[in-house]
Amino acid sequence: MSDEPTEPGAPTAKAADEATDKVTSKEVSKPSSALSAAKQLDHILLRLNKLLASPGGLSAFLSTFNYTLYVLAYLQSKSPSLATSSRKLLSLLKSQTSHTAFATSAPTVSLSLSAVPPLAVLAKLISQTRTTLRLFGLFPLYAWLRSLLAGPKPGTDAVLHRIALTQCLSYMTYQALENISVLADAGIVPTRAIALLNRGNPSTARVYLWAYRAWLGGVSCDFLRLAREAQIESKRRRVREQMRSEGRAVAIGQDEEDQRTDAKWWLDLMIAGAWFPMALHFSSATGGLPGWNLGWMGVCGLVAGGSRAGGLWSATGL
Repeated sequence: MSDEPTEPGAPTAKAADEATDKVTSKEVSKPSSALSAAKQLDHILLRLNKLLASPGGLSAFLSTFNYTLYVLAYLQSKSPSLATSSRKLLSLLKSQTSHTAFATSAPTVSLSLSAVPPLAVLAKLISQTRTTLRLFGLFPLYAWLRSLLAGPKPGTDAVLHRIALTQCLSYMTYQALENISVLADAGIVPTRAIALLNRGNPSTARVYLWAYRAWLGGVSCDFLRLAREAQIESKRRRVREQMRSEGRAVAIGQDEEDQRTDAKWWLDLMIAGAWFPMALHFSSATGGLPGWNLGWMGVCGLVAGGSRAGGLWSATGL
């Protein structure tokens, strides 16, 4: 005896069973998806902990986080929808807390929060943290200077050695002046010490300016180094091509080595090119580069430090 015919528009028994199986499968997969997400989060947190514990990891993370916040803060300031949402949220919070907060303090809080985006406040906090950590930046610079004063290593180009020495001294000058200014602003270094450096003016603004100019000098040394490296590499490759034309043996794998050398050279040029406009802006006494804003600073910082942070992050997965 055959089954009863299916009414028009109603699913068949087989289709109903398949639909039930799909629903059951989805319900079963929900805990599995949540468990997978928890494991993924656990894996990311462990890698982040490993990154922060690695040499230079904390600095790279804070730098990347800081410049990302600069970009987001700039985009937030340019987004009408985000600005409107922020005002609505602040209005809602104000109405909800009006019964428990003092009436005189509410307008002040609302004005300060609406005037400065939270992302910008967080970016400033991270920037201050990085500046505080740089108080110890003279120690590795001293170690670098000490190794350079020992003279060029065998096989090292003398011009590159002099460029490295100039760059090291520039960065040490920058770091020393910034440290003095930070400690003076905190009330640790007396104002008379700043006045000695600043033609009798106890303000740290001019000291910061000369610190940034020293930083600009250090960044500019990268372009000199890259130009000299390109000159040396070009000469080396011409000699190798001449050896090949004469039928002389050339080391195996030179083409691959050239590709790695070129990739590193272009990466270093990109990093120096990203730091340069930022250093040029802050070293100017006339207002800096036209059109400079948090967005440009964030992009330049991410381009300059992204490769280093990416390399350290990749190493945590090994």
